[in-house]
Amino acid sequence: MEYPNSYLARFVARPNRFIATCRLHDELIQVHVKNTGRNKEILQPEVPVALVKSDNPQRKTQYDLVAAKVGTRWINIDSQAPNQVAFDSIKTGLIKLPGIATRDILSLKREVTFEDARFDIFGSTAKQPFFVELKGVTLANGALAAFPDAPTSRASKHVATLIRAQAAGYQTYLCFIIQMSGISKVTIYQQRDPALYAAILAAQKAGVHLLAYGCAVTPATLNATYPVTIDLAQPFTEVS
Repeated sequence: MEYPNSYLARFVARPNRFIATCRLHDELIQVHVKNTGRNKEILQPEVPVALVKSDNPQRKTQYDLVAAKVGTRWINIDSQAPNQVAFDSIKTGLIKLPGIATRDILSLKREVTFEDARFDIFGSTAKQPFFVELKGVTLANGALAAFPDAPTSRASKHVATLIRAQAAGYQTYLCFIIQMSGISKVTIYQQRDPALYAAILAAQKAGVHLLAYGCAVTPATLNATYPVTIDLAQPFTEVS
């Protein structure tokens, strides 16, 4: 996916989850952060950031902060981007769902409700309907990425509902979109969210497919490019 009207700026501060102060063309401006997670290891003072200008004149903030450069690596932090990237990549066959050939997919829709949860993608083949729940990953230490960066009861709820959907006859998938390059493996940050870790282990035993894809990232683009190994037994330690 590509962001129109992308600009390079410098991060200054984050007064709350939704707003950041950035320096654009030597002017301090308030921007909307498209991720309510902590991102403390990413959004450090003076790191380069990518801002996308909104075409809505009624908005309080004129720009969205969608990516930041940590060292030599750009990390996309737009929490809505993984859904679009995965949807497009499943359609083109770049993301391959285990047990389903791309040519056999008859329909593909976004945000479809099952019971009390809304899954990111619903699709069907002649044999079986399927759900795909997506999780964006922005936390990493070297070539190892981890999810989540903060405890998330919402993710545990989605995983539990995937298990019920699998039992009801749907094919189900939990897909991690790693919003950076240079990642060879992804794990669940067990110490950060032990309930989610237990839920994902149960989902795997119940037949829910787990898959992950790394991305090529620039200030203006995010594209899934390669499958990444999921290792649930791999411990994770944050960069201090």
